Amino acid sequence: MNIVRKPSPNINTGRQGHTPDMIVCHITDGGFEGAVSWLTNPESRVSSHFVVARDGRITQLVELTDTAWANGTSGTKSNNQWHGHSTLQVVRERNVNANRYTISIEHEGRHAETAGALAPAQLEATIFLIGHIRSEVKRLFGLEIPMTRQHIVGHHEITPRTRPNCPGRLFPFDEIIRRLSENTAQPAPQNPSASPSNFAREAWEWAVQNNLIDGTNPREPATREQLVTILLRFNRMLGN
Repeated sequence: MNIVRKPSPNINTGRQGHTPDMIVCHITDGGFEGAVSWLTNPESRVSSHFVVARDGRITQLVELTDTAWANGTSGTKSNNQWHGHSTLQVVRERNVNANRYTISIEHEGRHAETAGALAPAQLEATIFLIGHIRSEVKRLFGLEIPMTRQHIVGHHEITPRTRPNCPGRLFPFDEIIRRLSENTAQPAPQNPSASPSNFAREAWEWAVQNNLIDGTNPREPATREQLVTILLRFNRMLGN
């Protein structure tokens, strides 16, 4: 699936020392184009990392390495967004603005019409997107976001007093987690070209050790540029 980028100015650069380990799902309560426009408007003072349309389109507004203004919490007890009101233990215990360690996904929809249910194409896009986010977070931060309801959550669980219906009671958290778990559990297909045959193993390992080759795809045909590179390296190894 294609992810279109449309940067929002409404961000904090970086994560202020925190690592994102929670994905927060939202509902736009409006149309896709209107949501993207609002979340990229500097006057709105809000943003989200991603927006998913009902037809499956995905737009990224904020880089995963930066902080979006999507589901912030407050350290002030009198504030309705006080982290102590959260239904999630981890949010209450961290005592820090939840924006700093979360990745936000807005979903096109109106709560009064859908109660958070996703359209079929939107569900598939969301499953793909969360899988993509988990892969990117692992690549960028070295952390694997757990596929649990404590780490894939709704905005209503972060700030229940101000967003009690976001994304809505019919949002398919369990189905998303189940589908992602099934995809992860599938064994990787065997690639016969990933290792050399017994006949060539000794020569292959010698070539790798002497930096003649990079050690990948031992059974794949070599291109002409690969052949001349091997010849050049072998010639240098001989001192010529």
